[in-house]
Amino acid sequence: MIRVPTPFRVGDVNIYVIGDTLIDTGAKTPEALDVIKRIDFSLIKNIVLTHGHVDHHGLASYIRNISHSRVFVHEKDLQAVSNYKNYLNKNLENYRDFLEKTGIPKGLIKGFEYYYGDFERYGDNCEAEPFKNEIETSEGVLKIFHTPGHTPGSCCFLLKKILYSGDTLLPHISTNPSVQALIDEGCGLKAFQESLATLLNLDLEEVYPGHGSVIQDYRGRIQEILHEHAERRQKVIMCLSEDSQSLVEITQKIFGIVPASEVILALAECFDHIRTLENEGIAEILEEEKYYIKLKS
Repeated sequence: MIRVPTPFRVGDVNIYVIGDTLIDTGAKTPEALDVIKRIDFSLIKNIVLTHGHVDHHGLASYIRNISHSRVFVHEKDLQAVSNYKNYLNKNLENYRDFLEKTGIPKGLIKGFEYYYGDFERYGDNCEAEPFKNEIETSEGVLKIFHTPGHTPGSCCFLLKKILYSGDTLLPHISTNPSVQALIDEGCGLKAFQESLATLLNLDLEEVYPGHGSVIQDYRGRIQEILHEHAERRQKVIMCLSEDSQSLVEITQKIFGIVPASEVILALAECFDHIRTLENEGIAEILEEEKYYIKLKS
């Protein structure tokens, strides 16, 4: 495990060298470059990416160019890596549309645009190809598990009884799958919970995550995360009534006052729960000038 600093609140990202194969790269910053210099890139033939977020793929193009390696990512996250700049711009438009429809103050939207627009400098477009079911490494076969939720193409990699989980399973924080669900199908809370259920059935010794420390009791950690989301869902249901309320009002009841940088995370998670409840016939989303929600009669 190599801990690579990132400019993001999540902190360091973990990257892994398995013989001739590198799992994830870190974001493109001078601090990250200083850390990864310890890797002998002449030995690297494959770069495999757990998912298409820039703290995990930002240096892929740089490393590919100096090592002449191949870069692999799930096909559903391919555009996020190979066409990174345009992908960011498209995402920003979709996020802006969502935030405007929630009715939050324009100053918060501007702040988010400034924050998200800064992501462009942390990565480059990188030629990549979709992987299939496994990757041959000099240390053995890396089996690939598609675990959508955090992103549509999130994957975990299994070598013997060690799982490299990316952001699908983290030790101390719960991945937010709901922001990506605003712009991409195939991710979000429902997909995330189904992916965690898949991991529950694996016989593992340890889990090496994308952030934080090695996870020993992976089943206990998965159950903890699933319980957290079940509790949050119940809180959302308890906030609903037959009178319509705005998404902002419901989010404030659930999360209280949150930092400006986390407003979209809170709104997106509540919206994700509410969309699930709508699909189950429990809630109804009324799309007017803003998102309003009520219990379905």
